[in-house]
Amino acid sequence: MPHTILIVDDDPDDIEITRRVLLKTGREIRVTAVAGGEHALQLLQQGGDLPSLIFLDLKMCGMSGIDTVRRIRADGRLKHLPVIIITNSALESDMRKAYDAGADSFIHKAFDIDQFSKEINAHLDFWLK
Repeated sequence: MPHTILIVDDDPDDIEITRRVLLKTGREIRVTAVAGGEHALQLLQQGGDLPSLIFLDLKMCGMSGIDTVRRIRADGRLKHLPVIIITNSALESDMRKAYDAGADSFIHKAFDIDQFSKEINAHLDFWLK
């Protein structure tokens, strides 16, 4: 059975890049994407199957990634989901805020596509055992 990966990002180009990288891993995965934290929470709280892993943008219009991960961690049904923050921010304070909010890991969107692919694969290896 394929794992479902949820991408949460307000930039359609970043969603597409992440989707392509995920689909090129050769793993049996299904990718779902939503354009913001509010949409992610609506999807997650519908009561259906939950994703195996969430890739969450840090800085989005509307609900930020920090607020989204806090809401995920506050929900007893969702709090166990692995949440990986993906951002182009290099600020250590952003990384600290993400971890303090409950993020499991952090990937920089330094779009050297080879490096991004390696980081995505490393996270899939770890989280989708």
